[in-house]
Amino acid sequence: MSGARTRRIARIREAIPFTEELEEFTKQAHEGASFHTDRDRFTRLWYATPIMHTRDSGPLEESNWVIVANDLMERHPEGMEVNSFGHWGFGTYERLYVRRDDAMAILAVQKWVAQLADYGIADEAHYSELEWESNHQIETQCWSTDPECPCEANTHLCVGVLSAGIASGDISSSADEWYCEFCCEWNDLDDEWRQRARNWDYQRECAELEAAGQLTISSV
Repeated sequence: MSGARTRRIARIREAIPFTEELEEFTKQAHEGASFHTDRDRFTRLWYATPIMHTRDSGPLEESNWVIVANDLMERHPEGMEVNSFGHWGFGTYERLYVRRDDAMAILAVQKWVAQLADYGIADEAHYSELEWESNHQIETQCWSTDPECPCEANTHLCVGVLSAGIASGDISSSADEWYCEFCCEWNDLDDEWRQRARNWDYQRECAELEAAGQLTISSV
């Protein structure tokens, strides 16, 4: 028996336990889905995998889908397939399928499924990017659950806009009101706001001097 044949048989044997899981999963994977082809014929050739996303997927599920589906489709183009379905509950969705006769593709799916079961995130950087975009769809709004989110919507202070406006002359210190362009709101320019602007300037100047090593602020 050739070495290549031996390795192929070994891969098939290694994939058998997972194919049994996929067989059971495929039986119930299409509940509620609208099939536009012969379901029995299709499932005789393909196993359904748990790798999918819907139109309502959040950043984590969407990120895992993009990373895992792209990886498997690139490495096993003949053994993987993406199919779209309608669903009565969550609308349209896409699921990844693996050929029943492609042991290498099945093992690759098994590795990803095990990895996601162990940790849950396929790619930290990609997930963080999608999560940021989801939480900051509008420049002036932040939907992050992190109270220390560094975005401008979370860190913005109107007094900084007022102080800069007065310093540049765009806002008259004697005006009755002023406009915050970030918040798109008018504010009364009363004595309280003027004092807050002066305090802001003082704190900013102290921070600049401290950063330059020209000022030491004691904590006592």
